[in-house]
Amino acid sequence: MLINKPPDTGSQLSRHPLHQDQQYFPFGPSDAIVCAWTAIETVNRANGCLVVVPGTHKGPVHPHEYPKWEGGVNPLYHGIQDFDPNMPRLHLEMQAGDTVFFHPILIHGSGTNRTTGFRKAISCHFANDDVCRYQPITQIRFI
Repeated sequence: MLINKPPDTGSQLSRHPLHQDQQYFPFGPSDAIVCAWTAIETVNRANGCLVVVPGTHKGPVHPHEYPKWEGGVNPLYHGIQDFDPNMPRLHLEMQAGDTVFFHPILIHGSGTNRTTGFRKAISCHFANDDVCRYQPITQIRFI
């Protein structure tokens, strides 16, 4: 997936709420899936770098729905509703070509792009075909 995060016009629609990718996959088990997220250009806090919550890949998949944010919500993105805002977060500032690999249950998102340019990255998910099978989202055993 090419991610071409647009500059925000003040509507805050470029924010991507904290979420778990496994929420969107009709296959599992999640321990046989990995995401490779590669920066195509410099990614930093100003243009909305990835934000991760370390250690959450060991937890459950949380309920997701549209965020209840003041000032604008991108209708394409669901987020975790029962997230503890006191959990430590890590901002992943990256250079072009840097790649981070993460588990599909890891809680992550990205902030507002406050620059005048687009922020570009590529995200690819890989699943082990020997063990991953289709499962309706409501029946997946995540851990």
